[in-house]
Order: sequence, then C-alpha cells, then structure tokens
Amino acid sequence: QRAFALEWAPTGSIIFSGGAWHSLFTTIQLAAIAAPITAAIGLLAAWVLTRQRFAGRTALEFALMLTFAVPGTVIGVAYILTYNLPPLEITGTAMILVVCFVFRNLPVGVRSGVAAMSQLDRSLDEAALTLRASTFRALRTVVLPLLKPAIVTALVYSFVRAMTAISAVIFVVSGRWNLATVAVLGYVENADLSRAAALSLVVTAIVALVLVAMHVAVNRMGGTRWASN
Repeated sequence: QRAFALEWAPTGSIIFSGGAWHSLFTTIQLAAIAAPITAAIGLLAAWVLTRQRFAGRTALEFALMLTFAVPGTVIGVAYILTYNLPPLEITGTAMILVVCFVFRNLPVGVRSGVAAMSQLDRSLDEAALTLRASTFRALRTVVLPLLKPAIVTALVYSFVRAMTAISAVIFVVSGRWNLATVAVLGYVENADLSRAAALSLVVTAIVALVLVAMHVAVNRMGGTRWASN
C-alpha cells in the first residue's frame, strides 16, 4: 500500500500516490527509449563488421565489446567525470542514463547481429545490388526482414538489462531521474524491507512478462529455440 498506493482525484482521475511509482515509471520510460537505440546501433555495427572490409575492423570490434569487460562502477565514475563539464554537461539528466544503458548493453546487440548475419549468404546482398538497389535499400528490404529474431532478442535484452541495471547507473541517477533498482537499494538501507520487496516483485513481474512476450514473438517468426539462449 505504501509503495503502490492509488488515490482518486476530485476530477475522477487516478493519482499514483505510492512512493515507488515514480522510480518504476522512470525506469520503464528510459529502458523503452534505450532499447531500440541499442538494437539499432548494435545491428548497424554488426552489418559493418560482417559485410564490410576496412582497416581497423578488429579494433572497432574490440572497442564495441570493451564495455562488457569494464566493471559497472568504473563506467559510472567515468561518466560522471566525462559528462560533468561543458560542452557535454548532462550529469543529472535522463540523457546520461540513456547513454549509459545504450553503451553498456551494446555488445549483446552487436554479437546477436553478427551471429544472425553470419548465417545470411552474401549472394542475397549481391543480388539486390545487381537489381540496382542501393545499399540502404538492400539492407532495409533484404537483410532486416531476415533478422527479426535477432532484432527482437536485442530489443528485449536491452530493455531487461536497463530495468535491472544498478552497478553503473547508481552513480548517475538524480532525484528527478531515479531508477527502480536504486530505489530498492535505498529502501533496504533504510530498513524499509516491505517497500523494497514490493518494488522488486513488480520489476521481476515486468521482466518476466517481457521475456514471455519475446518467446511468443520469436516463435511466431519461425524461431524454434528460446531466444535468450
């Protein structure tokens, strides 16, 4: 009741008066913004890595994977030091959280795209180019439709990771842009275990529903295995 209380305003509208609503809505909003950006950049990077040959390709792939090797606390401190001064003074805003989500989860989008594109024969691209399709049109009409399971997997993984992230974002949250995981930690530190448990349960339920929806979507696209594998 204290975490997710609801009240009725005199006008008949619902007031989300519980203390956990704000952090939950903020987390869902920012995760929903970061997920498609992560998937788009990851798949574009995967297309560049698998379909293009250029100097520094190995270095680019290493750089894209680097965020998985760096601890979240190091990333959080680095973001504070980097984005706390002009011209990129975005500390305390929603943008720094979205940027953190995107680049923290980018390796999964890249590897998912690389694995999927490695199974597509190059002759498909060449056939499209032979029929005078531009590179962008070939990517949009030939490659992307065959990558739907990989796109869904990248989207869902990015969303779930953003919903449950704490190690990096704990340093860049603010009073206005607080996240559910950080709120849970604050409740635990203040010995408010009941509210922490309630918020944790709701976050877990949302993540479970999203994973089930991904499973159904991938199966309808012709996938035969659980996409998170």
